[in-house]
Amino acid sequence: MNDNKKLQQAIHSIIEKAASTDIASNVPLGYSQLAALKNLHNYCINQVLKDSEVMRDPRKLNYMASQEFKIALVALCLSQAVVNPARRNRETREFFIENINVYQADEHTKMIDFGRIHPADADASVYPEIIEDWKIYRDREGLGISALIDEKTRLTGLSGFQRGGDPIYEFARFHRKYTEKERIKEEKSRDSAQEAFRNAVVQSLANEMTKQQLLAGKNPLEILDNLLNSAGKYQPSQRLRQELDPEIEQNVARLLEYDNSRSGRER
Repeated sequence: MNDNKKLQQAIHSIIEKAASTDIASNVPLGYSQLAALKNLHNYCINQVLKDSEVMRDPRKLNYMASQEFKIALVALCLSQAVVNPARRNRETREFFIENINVYQADEHTKMIDFGRIHPADADASVYPEIIEDWKIYRDREGLGISALIDEKTRLTGLSGFQRGGDPIYEFARFHRKYTEKERIKEEKSRDSAQEAFRNAVVQSLANEMTKQQLLAGKNPLEILDNLLNSAGKYQPSQRLRQELDPEIEQNVARLLEYDNSRSGRER
C-alpha cells in the first residue's frame, strides 16, 4: 500500500470518527433537539473540511469542528436573547462565548456546557428551524445573509434590516427583525379575525331584529336604509340604536365582552 493511499485512509478514519460522535448537554434537551444538534455538528464538520488549516493537517478536524459548533451555538443563544427586552442588554455575544463550552467528554461523546445560561433559555434556543436558518446563513457555497433573507421572506425582503458586521451579531439581528415582522403579521391577523367576529355577531342580531320589525309591519326599504351604509357594511345608526330592544342591546354587549376576554387569554 503506497503512502498516498494510507494518508487517504487515515483522513477518512478521522472524518468518520468525528461524524459518529454523539452530542450531549449539561442542560436537559429533548430527543429532537439533540438530533438537530447532531445534524448541526456534522454540518460543521463539512464546513471545516474546506478550511486551509484542516487541509494542511487533518488531525485538527475535530478541534476545528468543535470551534465552528460553538460559534453556531453562540449565534442561536444570542438570537433568542435579543428578542427579549429583559435579556438583550446583559446577555451579549461575549456573555455566550464565555459561558458556552464544547469539549470531548469521551471517545464517542461531545459535551455542550451552557455555563451560567439559564437552562430554560438554553432549551428555548435550540430548535430545528433556527438551526436550519444558521446552516443556510453559514454555508460556504451560499450567499450568506442574502440567501437567508430570500429563503425566510420568500424573496419579499426585510425592510429596515442592517446587513454586515460580525456574523454572530448579523444573524441575531436578522432573527430579531424577522421575529418582529412575524409578530406584527400575527397581530394584524388576530385583529382582523376579531373584527370579523364582531361584525358577524352584530349582523346576526340585526337580522333577527329586522325579522321582528318586518313582522311588526315596518317598511322594508326603511329597514334596509338603516342597516346598510354606502360601502354595504353594517353600521348601526343612532336612530337604529334608539329603536333596539334593551334585551338585544344587552346580548350584543355580553357577546362582545366575551370575545374580548377570550382574545385576551389567547394573547
